[in-house]
Amino acid sequence: MDGEVLQPALSAAYIASKSQSVKIHESGIEKLSDDMLKSFTSDKLEIPTTGANIVYLSKEDVRAVDWIFVADALNFCFWSYSDTDKYTVERHSGYYALEAALSRALKEGHDITNPEYYSKITKEQLATIVRGDNDIAIPLFEERLSVLHEVGKILLDKYNGSFKTCLKEADKSALKLLRIIVESFPCFRDEAVYKGKPVSFYKRAQILVADIWNFYGGKDWGEFHDIDGITMFADYRVPQVLLYFGALSYDNNLMEQLKNDVLLPSGSEEEVEIRGCSIHCVELLKKKIKERIENRPNLEVPNSSLIDYYLWCYRRKYADEMEKVPFHKTLGIFY
Repeated sequence: MDGEVLQPALSAAYIASKSQSVKIHESGIEKLSDDMLKSFTSDKLEIPTTGANIVYLSKEDVRAVDWIFVADALNFCFWSYSDTDKYTVERHSGYYALEAALSRALKEGHDITNPEYYSKITKEQLATIVRGDNDIAIPLFEERLSVLHEVGKILLDKYNGSFKTCLKEADKSALKLLRIIVESFPCFRDEAVYKGKPVSFYKRAQILVADIWNFYGGKDWGEFHDIDGITMFADYRVPQVLLYFGALSYDNNLMEQLKNDVLLPSGSEEEVEIRGCSIHCVELLKKKIKERIENRPNLEVPNSSLIDYYLWCYRRKYADEMEKVPFHKTLGIFY
């Protein structure tokens, strides 16, 4: 194996330069940037509305940071096979189902933001918290139980029982916080080996940083001077949108696998190429948008996390249209 683990942006550039099954297309990036430019309001990118009506904690609530931490610790693997019933909570699906479950847990009196509680949470307690609207269980239940035990114990042992301690140590640096997360919490260490070189994606770790930044509007606990160093969050759904716009393409063999619901193993070459090329594609898209609005100084160039939010919400808003495009399916805790 060759050298230290490359950080996500460098990993993505390396993967894209050697990718065989997945390709990035300038024409598709142009098309997508055209579409996104229509979504700029007076000064910045407007995120598509998804219709979710989940009640969140307020910014003033002392539990808010730790609620976000728990949500992103559990933010993985919500997909279902084609033409099968989905896991839903209060009629929300995917990640929104998890958010709805955690919001409901607080209303029902479960101490879900407290690592003293969730580091020892039982199967029965977690099953009650994440219960769905029907008989469809949340995917990877045992892995979620293990993750809660792991992160809860680490918070208690190293960080005074709160993720706020990690934020204080990061001292308003998104990249330092990212390093703290992946070094301290193994379940966030989203890495692979591609053509002999260690690479990283850090989807859940990066989205944790960006979710705190976004929730607090870049202030208070969410103030980071280097948030632009965070890349997009390589998952199942954003690549689907990039494919839809022609910014990415898959070779025939990979496309057939996806159409037939063939699982791509975590860390397999094709899975790594989809995720790496997605990150690099968004970096190129950001550059393209910057070029196109440079003569409009009133417009704010969106960072990669905002572009990711836009694309993820776009997929939710136009879910029926997106079903024409297959997405890759991988079982694992990293996204």
